[in-house]
Amino acid sequence: MSRALVADIGATSARFGLGGRGGVARHVEFATRDFSCAADLLAAATDALEAGGLDSACLAVAGPAIGGRAAVTKHPELQFDAAQLQALLGCPVQVVNDFHALAMMAPAAEPLRQVGGGAGDDGVRAVIGPGSGLGMAGLIPQDGGWRPVASEGGHADLAPGSPLEQELLAVLQRRHGHVCWETVVSGPGLARLHQAVAELWGTPAEALSPARISALGASVEDPLCHQTLEIFFALLGSAAGNLALTFCATGGLYIGGGIIPQLADFASTSPLRRRFEERGELSGYVEPIPIHLMLDPLSGLKGALRCALAAAPSA
Repeated sequence: MSRALVADIGATSARFGLGGRGGVARHVEFATRDFSCAADLLAAATDALEAGGLDSACLAVAGPAIGGRAAVTKHPELQFDAAQLQALLGCPVQVVNDFHALAMMAPAAEPLRQVGGGAGDDGVRAVIGPGSGLGMAGLIPQDGGWRPVASEGGHADLAPGSPLEQELLAVLQRRHGHVCWETVVSGPGLARLHQAVAELWGTPAEALSPARISALGASVEDPLCHQTLEIFFALLGSAAGNLALTFCATGGLYIGGGIIPQLADFASTSPLRRRFEERGELSGYVEPIPIHLMLDPLSGLKGALRCALAAAPSA
């Protein structure tokens, strides 16, 4: 296979690239909200990339993928059907969950930053990542390769890990009803968390973007933003620790997504690792498990390429 179209389609950005066994040669990016149907999005991408004569395609979509079909959870009008897209593109098409693809990239991901733990072993790995939502997946060794297992665990109920987080949960439930991990451990969730912390402080809070909260919190310019960011990474650590236990991920826990590359320095000194290891009777079990921060913003796109290569007849 010499020419593959690959995509990493999230709630905020849709990245498309052309690649082969040498990697992703070039890519383009679109705002997901600018498109109301998959065909228009694919047409824009193939035109921009001059993607004729394709041998294969793999589209990684931020939503459950079942039977070759998936829709972006936060933009349900964007529905991707592998059979229909095969006719459109003129080549075999895979439609997978976006964290299925990201998990496929984990064994080869670089650059990485390790936060605690040991070397890991050859066992199962797990991947989690905050972006527009909170994705999760597992990666199971199988027949000399890997089998990814996508998950929608980001929509599981939030579990507070401290009295402060219990108070925050009450605020969040009053404001949003059902509160899952993704409600707060995501880009939009960071803004929700900021407002909830401000309410507990009894102080008015300016409506800030997630990027602004991150910048002010990481630089400690704003105490409210700083505590918000500390709580954000504490909750991410808890969610990651739960995922590591769920998959028995002794090979390592990988954190990807769109937020981590900009906040890797803060993450390394945040409560992330401590909360990851607070697993009660099994704290000793997770203590050796390394946390790896995935710093390449194109990891999802490259993971989709690995899916395409794995499905190729010569793979």
